[in-house]
Amino acid sequence: MPLGRRGAYTGRHAASCAEHPLDRRTTISDPATKDDIFDSEFLSELEGLVAESGMAVSSALGDLALDAGLQEAVDAFSYGPEGVARLTEETFLTLPPALLAERCNSLIESCRRSPRQEAAQAVESFVVFFQTLLPTLGKDAAEEVKATFFRLAPTLLQMAWDDYGERADRREDGRLALRQIETLLLEVASVKLAPAESELLFRSLDQLGTLIKGGEYALARDLVAGPLVDILRKNRVARSLFRLMEVEVAIQRYLKERLGYTTPQLRLPDDIAALSEFGPVRVFGEKGFDGTHRQYLQLQLPDIPILSDIVVHLAPDPGTEQRDLRLDGLGSVELDVPPGLYRIGLGYAPEDTRGL
Repeated sequence: MPLGRRGAYTGRHAASCAEHPLDRRTTISDPATKDDIFDSEFLSELEGLVAESGMAVSSALGDLALDAGLQEAVDAFSYGPEGVARLTEETFLTLPPALLAERCNSLIESCRRSPRQEAAQAVESFVVFFQTLLPTLGKDAAEEVKATFFRLAPTLLQMAWDDYGERADRREDGRLALRQIETLLLEVASVKLAPAESELLFRSLDQLGTLIKGGEYALARDLVAGPLVDILRKNRVARSLFRLMEVEVAIQRYLKERLGYTTPQLRLPDDIAALSEFGPVRVFGEKGFDGTHRQYLQLQLPDIPILSDIVVHLAPDPGTEQRDLRLDGLGSVELDVPPGLYRIGLGYAPEDTRGL
């Protein structure tokens, strides 16, 4: 366990199967146990979405042929690293940062060769967004986002090379679809999924890619992407609130054990020494680049992927204003408050709505 500010706690993995221009995910062989599933309703909603979208996806398949330049771009992305014939998802997930950046840059270069510059520039911005998002995530959340990106890569190339012609409505549908895919990536980063849930998620992404490949942007938006975002967002909030209650219970038990308090509270600066060790709640000092010594509060938040969604409420004596401190991506925040007794509460407050 880390003892500095590098304390972020997330975790998940996924699997899936379906037709895809790159190598496939393997179907999950072992059925999920009851403990794997956070919310059976969430699983049912994903299953329903996959079933409802199936007919529209089948009709969109047809005899789809790729533009020669697009086929070349897809092949360029899917070639394997040295010693590997073809890039698989497993290989993509294990690429070191330098090779991952090289692969993303290659994808951008393929987009720039597209004669559809407006669409290509939008997709290029999405790839840069992915590269910017990835370092902010914990290890397991980053793997899930990378897996999602790998699945979406051919779809992104299709969008970059699509000929919208003179139809402004299709161009707008394409832009909206890309924004929805960006939102999906954020939502995937925000929810820890069981394997069975991930399998259904990726089947939906395969359906999304098929519809876009067939030029059915409006269907992709209305039939798959929009409903999928809504399902993920609702489940993210429910999971986060549940996990937050578990964290509050763990903090209360820990403070009672360490300090004898029957309610979550701490007295500053008296309790700093007792909370200096790693635990559900920790107070520690750290010297900044300017040489100033600062105190930090750090919380252990298992299974909450985006730690900066959590706000710590410090309520001092009655009549004094409450302090609201937002955690950073490492689960810590500078404890710049006056001495005194503070009651501790936690709130779930995402910095943005991750809207479409």
